[in-house]
Amino acid sequence: MADIHSNFPAFQACLQAAEEHQCTAFIFLGDYLGDMAFPQRTLERMWEIRRRYPCIFIRGNKEDYWIHHRQHPEEVWEYGNSATGMLRYNSDRLRGADLDFFEQLPISRVIRHDGYPDIALCHGSPFAVRESLRPDYGYIDDLMERMPAGLVLCGHFHIQTDYTRKGVRVINPGSVGVPLGSRGKAQFMILEGKEGAWKTEFLSVPYDIRETIRQMDEERLYETAPGWYRVTRHVLLTGRVSHAQALRYVMKRCGASEPAALPETAWQEAIDAMEEEMHLPEAEQQGEER
Repeated sequence: MADIHSNFPAFQACLQAAEEHQCTAFIFLGDYLGDMAFPQRTLERMWEIRRRYPCIFIRGNKEDYWIHHRQHPEEVWEYGNSATGMLRYNSDRLRGADLDFFEQLPISRVIRHDGYPDIALCHGSPFAVRESLRPDYGYIDDLMERMPAGLVLCGHFHIQTDYTRKGVRVINPGSVGVPLGSRGKAQFMILEGKEGAWKTEFLSVPYDIRETIRQMDEERLYETAPGWYRVTRHVLLTGRVSHAQALRYVMKRCGASEPAALPETAWQEAIDAMEEEMHLPEAEQQGEER
């Protein structure tokens, strides 16, 4: 499972499906918190799964943000700011023990089972948490030369993907919490060893998106990070336009090099323009009103 991003209803649905499929261990590929309400609910469920099953946890770029902020408390994160409001919201709810856990997580790990090919686990790439392994990126061929295993499981770009390049197979199980192109379903993957080979099965699981948004509204995240909330809602309801894509669009349109300095009016105007330019349906038309 990868990229939960605090979407607790989606996480619950995926865990239930995994248990119904009689999974015996869990691999978590980072970005546990970030964009939705009540992050401690996600963490508490993770700790419960950790007590009941063998688990492996990998650090994602979101975890890096909390770690960096702990080490640099002078860094300013503000409520009401679309670039930093959700960072502040999560940071204020993390305990010291949570941050200790994040700090000891590796950014990659190779797991070995006798008689089976080695598997490299990572969030972005085995070399950097923010280095995406999307197959259409120009540097992928060069990265394949350096891979520590012939099978790589990654997260970060939120799309269920399975491709082979230069003899290396790369699999992204999709995102539990903020999947792209999933028709509103949460995603993960089952990995099973059979006769010396790894068998994979992608799963897309229905869950109550309206409950996720209701929880966001209960926590008034539309005030915590107005533009970010709006993008999150669009991704949940339409599966189109990632947070990273929206952020790049806003910064390019506003000619900004630092998103935290953008006024909220600029965020709203840029998101309006993005929706019109990309012919995105209004989130409200998908059946959910704040």
